[in-house]
Amino acid sequence: MSEPPQNPPPGDDDRTDWSAPGPDLSKNPGGEAPGDDRPPPYQGLYGAAPGQQQPPAYGRPASPHPGQPGQPGQQPYGPPGYGPPPGYGGSPQDMLAGRWARLGAAILDSLILGVFAVPVMLAAIRWDRFNEIVESGEPITDPMDIYNIPVLLGGYVAVFLIGFGYYTLTQARWGQTLGKRACGIRLVTAADQSAVSWGQVAGRQAFVYAISILTVVANFAVPAASFLVSILGLLDNGWILWDPRRQALHDKVAGTIVVKVTPWTTDPYAKS
Repeated sequence: MSEPPQNPPPGDDDRTDWSAPGPDLSKNPGGEAPGDDRPPPYQGLYGAAPGQQQPPAYGRPASPHPGQPGQPGQQPYGPPGYGPPPGYGGSPQDMLAGRWARLGAAILDSLILGVFAVPVMLAAIRWDRFNEIVESGEPITDPMDIYNIPVLLGGYVAVFLIGFGYYTLTQARWGQTLGKRACGIRLVTAADQSAVSWGQVAGRQAFVYAISILTVVANFAVPAASFLVSILGLLDNGWILWDPRRQALHDKVAGTIVVKVTPWTTDPYAKS
């Protein structure tokens, strides 16, 4: 009698356990295959010490999820805000306008007003008298001899009025003349760096022009005293050289300071 057929050994097609072949983890209580010395995968964040979070991007505290607030006291996740450059301490002294910037602004404004002053000076010259002096070769002993005094004084008044309106209007409205705008500086109040009032600007400019008027009057009435008045004018502007807030005398009279215009400072003259 023939022997009954025996079942063949199970092949790949007869497996009932379709799990992937691998080491028998039951033989190793640590969950690793025998002889596997590899460390477990690192669960932390790249660049951070074990147990610590990775430093947030841009130097700002990260929130658990983008677009959501983080821990109390933290700022939202994202790029840095619109602020001062790194290392800026924000000292009030750092925000004061530089002396060279103020000088440059004054020169530019003087050139602008010179457009009105030069024609006045030319119109006040007595050209017939000037030609006589040139043809005769006689020296000019009195410079006022070649000027039509009434025309000259009227021209001074016109230039002063134009200048007073120019400085008052531009600085009360925008805090900047054209010269200040070109040099990146702005006039604000000394108390809280807010927009200056019309009265402050008018008083500030009146003080400056009072010195100028005294100088003109001294030149006509008492030429010897004009030097002393000129010293007062130099002292007014030169006061910023040693003043801790870089204020000229007219700034102290009006309660104003001149500051830098930067992208991270608020424009108090901006209309909302």
